[in-house]
Amino acid sequence: RGDLDLEAKFFKAVTGEDTTTDDLYKKGAKIMTLQRANTVRGMTGPDGAVGCTDLRTVHDTITEWVFTKDPDIKPFSEGTDKMDRDDFQTALGMVYDTFGWDEQLGCPTADCLDYYDMSDIKEDLASLNLLP
Repeated sequence: RGDLDLEAKFFKAVTGEDTTTDDLYKKGAKIMTLQRANTVRGMTGPDGAVGCTDLRTVHDTITEWVFTKDPDIKPFSEGTDKMDRDDFQTALGMVYDTFGWDEQLGCPTADCLDYYDMSDIKEDLASLNLLP
């Protein structure tokens, strides 16, 4: 219900710039990708070195209890917040795919950074050997 393009109309009213809802979504995804690139740059990997591309196993993890709590209750049962490990990994892959990040590692790819016009970030990550 309502006007799905209202944010784009507000943006134009405030800035005077024409934009679309899709443009705003792309800008939001670009911001998320920049944040992700900064995480790759600053994350300490398992070896203790700064800079880590394996965000799936090093960064995008959650506490163990959400998978193991209530051993007699199956995940997705009514009244529980217990999760399934495979489902969580599937969800991570879906998020990575949505943003154009590497599906196995969860970090921005060169193609992704090109899509968001972030050549300076791509060059920086490449110089640090932090592109998948």
